[in-house]
Amino acid sequence: MDGLDAGRSVLVMAPTGAGKTFVADYAVARSLDAGTTAVYTTPLKALSNQKYRDLSARLGPERVGLITGDRTVNPGAPVLVVTTEVLRAMLYEVRGGRPGPGAAALDRLGAVVLDEFHYLQDTDRGAVWEEVVINTPADVALVCLSATIPDVELVHDWLTRVHGPTELVVADQRPVRLNHLYAVDNLRRTAPMLLPIFVDGQLNTTAELLDGARRDTRGEGLRVRDRDRPVPPTRHDLIAHLRANNLLPAIWFVLSRAGCDEAVADCLAGDLQLTTEAERVRIRSLVSQALAPLSGGELRAIDAAGWQNALEAGVAAHHGGLAPVQRDVVEAAFGEGLVKVAFATETLALGVNLPARTVVIDRVVRASGEVLDAGEFAQLAGRAGRRGIDEVGHVVVPWSPYVPFQRVGALAGGHLAAIRSAFRVTPAMALNLVRTGTLDEARATVESSLRHRCALDQAAILDGDLDVRQSELAEVVEDLAEFAELPENGDPDPVADPHGATERTDSGRDLAGLRPGDVVVDTGRPEYGPAVVLAVGTKRGTVCVEAIHSTGRRLQLTPSTLRGGPAVLHHLDLPDWEPTQRGHAKRAVDALALLDLPLDDLRPATTHGPRPKPKQEQTRRRLAVRRDQLTATVDDLQTSLMAARTGVRTELDQVLALLRRRRHLVNLTLTPSGQAIRRLFHPSGLLLGECLVAGLLDDLDPASLASAASWFTARTRLGGPASTGLASAELTRRWETVRALTRDVQADEVAEGLTPTPHPEPALGVPVHRWASGSPLDVAVGGTGVLVGDVVREIRQVAELLDQLTTVPGGHQRAAAQAVVALRRGAIVADDAQAVKEN
Repeated sequence: MDGLDAGRSVLVMAPTGAGKTFVADYAVARSLDAGTTAVYTTPLKALSNQKYRDLSARLGPERVGLITGDRTVNPGAPVLVVTTEVLRAMLYEVRGGRPGPGAAALDRLGAVVLDEFHYLQDTDRGAVWEEVVINTPADVALVCLSATIPDVELVHDWLTRVHGPTELVVADQRPVRLNHLYAVDNLRRTAPMLLPIFVDGQLNTTAELLDGARRDTRGEGLRVRDRDRPVPPTRHDLIAHLRANNLLPAIWFVLSRAGCDEAVADCLAGDLQLTTEAERVRIRSLVSQALAPLSGGELRAIDAAGWQNALEAGVAAHHGGLAPVQRDVVEAAFGEGLVKVAFATETLALGVNLPARTVVIDRVVRASGEVLDAGEFAQLAGRAGRRGIDEVGHVVVPWSPYVPFQRVGALAGGHLAAIRSAFRVTPAMALNLVRTGTLDEARATVESSLRHRCALDQAAILDGDLDVRQSELAEVVEDLAEFAELPENGDPDPVADPHGATERTDSGRDLAGLRPGDVVVDTGRPEYGPAVVLAVGTKRGTVCVEAIHSTGRRLQLTPSTLRGGPAVLHHLDLPDWEPTQRGHAKRAVDALALLDLPLDDLRPATTHGPRPKPKQEQTRRRLAVRRDQLTATVDDLQTSLMAARTGVRTELDQVLALLRRRRHLVNLTLTPSGQAIRRLFHPSGLLLGECLVAGLLDDLDPASLASAASWFTARTRLGGPASTGLASAELTRRWETVRALTRDVQADEVAEGLTPTPHPEPALGVPVHRWASGSPLDVAVGGTGVLVGDVVREIRQVAELLDQLTTVPGGHQRAAAQAVVALRRGAIVADDAQAVKEN
């Protein structure tokens, strides 16, 4: 707070419950007192709605506004709660002189709170946090809050360099200390054991012995009788044990939605009952009040009866596959102590104010095989311990046969991994940058990213490694020069050459000139025989030729593997090569065997004189191998060093080249299509903009336009043919055109060295079309096999995308606005009481 009073920004890293929210509230109060606007950002709409309710209750609803992409309330208020993407779009509009809803408030901006700041590492959305930091005016105080920021000193240095003086506040002590426990059972015990993971600050040696028992499958490791062998405790037994030891309520983190639902079903199948009759009465009241706005079809779609049965038993799931109204009831019931165990995905750890006495982390390995890192583990564990209620929070990890205890201990007490920047240049970003500045200014902007800051640190390390390797290479080349006069003895392996670097350069140019079908031989060792070129490309910046030898052996020819140069002796007409086609290579070898090639003309004259001694030859070969290894290492380091120093600038240039190729830019001037794309902050923004310009979304009724928009937002695949997601023959025709355009765009992206645009996905087109046409939710979802929550989320994302499309001129605008109204009804908005009133 002293830093804010001194006009500095602040970066606060402190455990959950340590008072980060107090710092944010102080920044908001200072802004109100100064007559400026405060913007509070969160990564999730649910968190924005929650913060909006909290601030409205404390400051009064007339002083607080909300903009989340699908809701806009009081946008002229002195305190605005927004998602981070909304603030990013507002900053770009102000930068371009064309403010949208709420953007006028940025003229008097005083403070920006970036909650859950560690989200800047998120692969899909993290770049937005960096864009906000970079584009927020320097005289505006940034308040960056997180419980877990890796490399916090580096992040602090970046903030100071990019935005201005920043105060770093790091608090290590939790208000409620954590007790890490290891839950294990065996067939002899009647209840699980909870072993402390740490004893006197060290890993528990008793628990470590369980790893030996894990290995005893075929006589290896610690001998243990079958009934004494450790096993994971069942959910029912562990919950009963937690209840008996007064360790409820608990959040049980399960790393999949299906796993959460399965856990609830498992508890109900075991007749688990954790609530009193009075608590069940209160639960019924909460459910009745929350579900009142929903129709009968919507209640059937969300299986309201089965869901309520679980709540009354004291257990519930919490994940994105539930309808928003269900998640709200679960949060309210858990907060009142009515739900004793909530089986939740990781989303619940992202700032939702739902602390518990105990956290159970079901598995530390995701279904993909990826292990949680220490930061992710800490984020989940941070929900344990209620400030002012619990003296200790408990974190329980069940024993697993697949994860050693030492790995669990490393996560529980480990250091955070290095920061990962997710910054990347998108078409919309590039267009907005060149629209309001010069190319040099655009390059300077992207080079102020955290990604570039991390890359410069990496470049310094690479530079030191390169110096060491180059010195070592020079010594090896010098040692090899002593053997330069020794005769070759007919061995085809490469030998030392003091001018090897020059020859490799020439060889690289010669290799680049080859084409598939060329029959080549190494002039430095023609006796090694001919080979047929299959493909020519580059690998780590070096020319690399894929070839097949006359013996059938696959070769990779590079400047460092050639002793002389590639001599073309003949050319074979071969069909286009596919790496997976084995018959193609065999045909090349067969054709090569039929040729009569003039190899004798390429053989060097026999060298007369003394042959090298075996020991000398061994030394020369060893040095030659080491020289080639070091040469490859130096080449790799130089390539990596160049990428580290210029990577983000190169990416900007590649994106601009793509935009010119696609005619969205002429020099640095935006064409009409470029003006459309720069408004589309979306992973498929380039493709979507081209569809708009081509009229592929024009002249559709609102329901059909909503269905078509879902192609660009859907993440759920049904596994069936694309036609199952197409609601009409007209949409089928347009879908085929969009697919062809997608392939065209992707080909140009690959040609410019960029990651291709995601494929559109029509799988949810039918339920979106049904809902936009007025069908009940159960009818809209019926027959798709998709979770109701996924459809609700999809409809919300489609509505948000259509909102963006209303800002782009074209024959789609009116239908887009009508589709937004048709989509935002019933269960789609029933998660927020204020939203229900507004509708």
